[in-house]
Amino acid sequence: MAESFDILLSRLRAIAEPSRLRLIAILARGEFAVSELTEILGQSQPRVSRHLKLLDDCGVVERFREQHWMYYRVASDTEGGRLARLLLEQIDALDPALAGDLERMRRVLEVRGGRIATGEGVAGLAEPGELVPLIAAELGAPGQDALLYFGVAPDEALAGLGPRARRAVGMHPSRMVVQRARARLHSAGLNHCVLQRGELSALPHPSHGFDVVVVDRVLAAAGRPVEALREAARVLRPGGRLLVIEDFEALERRSPDSNPLALLRTWLIEAGPGCDRLRPFDVSGAHLLLAVATVEPEAAAA
Repeated sequence: MAESFDILLSRLRAIAEPSRLRLIAILARGEFAVSELTEILGQSQPRVSRHLKLLDDCGVVERFREQHWMYYRVASDTEGGRLARLLLEQIDALDPALAGDLERMRRVLEVRGGRIATGEGVAGLAEPGELVPLIAAELGAPGQDALLYFGVAPDEALAGLGPRARRAVGMHPSRMVVQRARARLHSAGLNHCVLQRGELSALPHPSHGFDVVVVDRVLAAAGRPVEALREAARVLRPGGRLLVIEDFEALERRSPDSNPLALLRTWLIEAGPGCDRLRPFDVSGAHLLLAVATVEPEAAAA
């Protein structure tokens, strides 16, 4: 999309400064907090914050909050973000001006991984990595534009599903789980994967932004599963697909008088997208259910 001379000039001026260009080169590789960026650049927090504000004001970077922390990355879907990535393609990846920053960035990612190595996990659940082939088969050929995964382990899921989409977002309610995912995925070079802490009932994304949403084993413990499914459907584009994975026994414990398949189907119908198909399958001793729904154009427009 063509833009005015003045807007383009303001973005070029914002980018054409050594520290800000270094920042962009870092933030194109993942999201980082200000404290991490000060360590990588070797500059004070006020100075780094001023650079970030300039880049944010002209749409080159985007930010999001997780509790008391603010994270930044090169914007995914703005003209400013696309301009920044285009300019970065002109820089030699081995240029000495960036080599030190990238080495310090690597150490920051290692520290992230070390902090959560003995942190909280999800016990008693099948690993999402085992589910990736099943989800991939359901999605068909690679080439999804935007994919959102909300579930038990975004690092495992996006490691397998992330390469299938132009933009992939992984979410979990725990900041520690999100930090683990950041450390793993960004170290592996999956820089287009965004990791965020959040709740399924209040997704920090505009409506109709994704063509695939995967909800993995969180509904059985949700206070209001129908409202959570409505929120998942809200961020889907017309014709987008909602994949819901649930634990059969967890649904049985939640509602002993209901059939788990019927319960999950009822939630999807009440939420709006309905249920195209629903089937059980087993993974590592766990008895799971997979439901698939398609958001119709009329429902997405509502």
